[in-house]
Amino acid sequence: MLKWVTQKVLVNLDKCIFDFLKNNKDIMPLRFTKLIANYYSDARIRKIYWEKLGIIMGENTYANLGLTLGGDGSNNPSVFIGNNVTIAPNLTVISDSCPINSNFLQETKYIKSKLIKGMPIVIEDDVWIGTNVTILPGVTIRKGSVIGAGSVVLKDTEPYSTYAGVPAKLLHNIEDKAL
Repeated sequence: MLKWVTQKVLVNLDKCIFDFLKNNKDIMPLRFTKLIANYYSDARIRKIYWEKLGIIMGENTYANLGLTLGGDGSNNPSVFIGNNVTIAPNLTVISDSCPINSNFLQETKYIKSKLIKGMPIVIEDDVWIGTNVTILPGVTIRKGSVIGAGSVVLKDTEPYSTYAGVPAKLLHNIEDKAL
């Protein structure tokens, strides 16, 4: 009897927490928003909170734990993820890169012109991203692409292609494009 009551209480508590987080996203302080987006166990809630932080995800797309956004901290959308995207654990998306703690580096000509970037990332529909992948500013991962685990994506991909490595390189085109 006690086991049944305990289970019932925990199920109700889980539902209350879910409903509270879902209905109060707009009043949540930024630090809580980041905490919930990164670590809450329910991907549906993480998706809602990632949207507040600038990651827009399409239908039937949820990120595993460990999605990290490196950006400017604004709430402007900086990562657009399409429908039916599979995201393995520990994806890092860097939409804005700047050595903010060093005025010297920020003013160095080479770094200023080549390395400081702030550009949106686009991940189109039906993409599969492996674990521990990093995507850098301005990259578009085209429809039907597969990105191998541990890859660092510096440039746009071709549609229906497999990429892997550091930096990620085209391995081959996926021959069967039909569903």
